[in-house]
Amino acid sequence: MQVSAIVFFVLAAIFQASGSSGAAMLAPFFMKAQGFSAALVGIPLVINGLGRISSDLLSGLLATYFSSWSLLVVALAVSLAASVLGLFVHDIMPLFLSIWAVLGFSEAMFSLCLRKTAFDQSPSSQQGKAQGLVASAAGIGFTLGPVLGGLVGTRWGAEALFFMYALPQVLALVFILFAGSYRASKPLASSAPLWSEGRKLLRRPPFLAACLAMFQAFLFLAGVTRIAFPFLAVTGRGLSLQAVGTIVGISRLTDTFGRFIGGWLCDRIGTARVILAGVLIGVPMFLSEIYGTGFLSLSIPLSLMTMGFGFTNVGSITCALESAGEGAKGVALGLARASNSAGTILGPLLAGLLIEGFGYEGGFFAMALISLAAFFLVWHLLRRPAGLS
Repeated sequence: MQVSAIVFFVLAAIFQASGSSGAAMLAPFFMKAQGFSAALVGIPLVINGLGRISSDLLSGLLATYFSSWSLLVVALAVSLAASVLGLFVHDIMPLFLSIWAVLGFSEAMFSLCLRKTAFDQSPSSQQGKAQGLVASAAGIGFTLGPVLGGLVGTRWGAEALFFMYALPQVLALVFILFAGSYRASKPLASSAPLWSEGRKLLRRPPFLAACLAMFQAFLFLAGVTRIAFPFLAVTGRGLSLQAVGTIVGISRLTDTFGRFIGGWLCDRIGTARVILAGVLIGVPMFLSEIYGTGFLSLSIPLSLMTMGFGFTNVGSITCALESAGEGAKGVALGLARASNSAGTILGPLLAGLLIEGFGYEGGFFAMALISLAAFFLVWHLLRRPAGLS
């Protein structure tokens, strides 16, 4: 991938993610201002997640037939149009929620096509590094977004969430247009039906391992950082919301670091070992989190845990792409990203149920056991043909 091209793609990823995550932070506060209960303020984020899942597979199919660069432009244009519309209709709840579904759809399309573009435009010896760069760029955006959202919300109120969303999308679109198509080769669609290609992928143990690891990473990234850890720190350990926000922000930085280093490691020790390391790192960190009492003892386990999630993220995407033939990479990305979206939606629900049913200590212990079981299953799949060397 040419240096000038990846710079533009990385900048676009940072701005796109910062806008979407900043608006997502403000959405629950907007819902609360509209009179919704605490149990319902997350509805826009759930609907956004459903939009993502519906997009993952469809975007994978589209990327098989159309230029990924063209789909990046379409995704950002749709996000921009929807967020601008939201500025005028945010008081009409059915339209407000519908816009969040559209935004989820376009966000997933952008993420999938950016990953595919980075993979296609990179030599085989640097594909892991390229995935690490674009994943790290998104991580930077997810770190900056809540900070910017807080500033916008403080200055103009939660009603400005669509302004927070729209402005970075304009900049992201400009950078994608600057990048151009870089003479990207025309997608090579397989002669076999795409449903057949998807079925073949799901029969390949390494591909299944990548999807399972991706699901596990985002199941607990969303569940721990949004539900389990904030409640443990505030209710169980007496920390302030400001301190909790700082710790979660630090953990997103280490997640970004894990994505970057994980991409570099994929090119040197293989994607399978990076995936396994990422899953395994989290197991003792869940247990360590239980014994944290202050800022430092709570932040270190969480930060190491999310660094492992970063390893798993970039390793799984790279492994999924490596498992697919030339004409099925779009389908492979769609299936892998669907695992991501499913984990993101179910994570907060699972974490809440575990904490409510077993308490903080029991809940984190259960998460450790689930992660350990996932590690052995992923390890088993990767040891089968075309898996771990």
